[in-house]
Amino acid sequence: MLNKNKLYTISFVEGASVMAAEICGAKLLAPFFGSSLYVWSSVMAITLGGLASGYFIGGKLSLRSNKEQTLLFVLIAAVCSLCMMPFLTSLFLILAASLSLIPAVIISVFFLLFPTMMCMGATSPLIISILTHDVNNSGENSGRVYAISTVGGILATFLCGFYLIPNIGVQLSLIGFAIALSLVCLFLILKKKSNINGLILLFVISLALYGFSKSKANRFTVYKSEGILGKLEIRDEPTYNNSSIIVRELLINNTIQTEMNLETKESVSEYVRLVEKNVLYFPKGKALILGLGGGVVANMLHEHSYDVTAVEFDERIIEISKRFFFLSDKVKTVCADARYYINNSKETYHVILFDVFKAEEQPSHVITKESLVKLKSMLDTNGIVLINTHGYLKDKKGLGTQCLLATLKKAGFDTKICTFSEDEDYRNLLIIASQKPMDVTLHNELYPIMYTDLETINTDNKPILESLNASANQSWRSNYLRNYIIWNY
Repeated sequence: MLNKNKLYTISFVEGASVMAAEICGAKLLAPFFGSSLYVWSSVMAITLGGLASGYFIGGKLSLRSNKEQTLLFVLIAAVCSLCMMPFLTSLFLILAASLSLIPAVIISVFFLLFPTMMCMGATSPLIISILTHDVNNSGENSGRVYAISTVGGILATFLCGFYLIPNIGVQLSLIGFAIALSLVCLFLILKKKSNINGLILLFVISLALYGFSKSKANRFTVYKSEGILGKLEIRDEPTYNNSSIIVRELLINNTIQTEMNLETKESVSEYVRLVEKNVLYFPKGKALILGLGGGVVANMLHEHSYDVTAVEFDERIIEISKRFFFLSDKVKTVCADARYYINNSKETYHVILFDVFKAEEQPSHVITKESLVKLKSMLDTNGIVLINTHGYLKDKKGLGTQCLLATLKKAGFDTKICTFSEDEDYRNLLIIASQKPMDVTLHNELYPIMYTDLETINTDNKPILESLNASANQSWRSNYLRNYIIWNY
């Protein structure tokens, strides 16, 4: 029998691999399906389902006489499953093209995570069974094995979030944990003198590394970076109607956040043009941008004589805005969470722009009644707040926007909305909020803006914005999958 320390080491690495697979799995899905509530709910539910199935199967397998050989086979299956995870992206594309969003997400998560979690879950009952010779020690052995496994998971979570994913990426992180799991398999392989199993592991790891080395980026990609907030990418793509015009794009999780004409250095996004068309009606002075993106709005406001401060949570985006989108040195940048900055800022601003929505994801904690009340203390008497959001305003899909408008009203703001299009599926809304009613008609102003008597507001105690936006988020992601991701991944 293997000694206790070797079995505890196997348990530690297994627990670490579980958390690595869960975190990296969610990051693999994000470029296709985002990282909304639907995705994370599916990831957590199927992770738990896979582990529960593994615990049950492991309990049954522990009744076998040759438990160490069985444990080895289970670990080899876990290594194979881990190595397969980075190469399932073609499956996601097929599902996204043929199914609606939620079934595509659930099936993708199942194939991505369930086999790995089931194999991982089966190891703990087998290890406990190998350790236990006296029924009186079963509880102690169980507690120790699960505690060691959990500690491994905790350390792997920090390691993935703070070092591995930002520095070597999701795919190589998964292969790295597969290698670690293969190394602890050597305890069993050497004891059993099983050369065939050793060759199987070597072949699987070699195949995964070869596949990683041959993986190709999008042909228009000029920069790519992985981080805990997702995959960040810069592409230089020709426009559909004129291949001589190159548009530089900032993508987060395969979703376009900023578009800039590379020759003119101007944004081609409609909402940026809306801001620029109406900037003459805004008070001059200091501007605060919450959510930097590529920095094209910051540059535009600077060119209109604003003293601009931009707050961005992801430090990589600050660096990229300077390197690829020519962010002016005169724009002050702060790496911080938008709500943290609001809570702690002592400055007064004339224009405050919220551009913190990432694809279909709304950070509900940033735009609550309490946050907006604090924002008023930062705002000049004649100052305005601008909020860029998706285009849904009516019926069930518009509930989130109506909640946002009601929250602004409750916080003491008067509101206007501008948009370029009547088609809710293919537009953005620019909400303009002021402490006093604006006595001008803005360019592309929309009437009416309230379509419901909904009095529900978004608060710190009850942040419901994301749940009210669920229908709009699902529709937005489905449209984006069909019209961009499937054709450009």
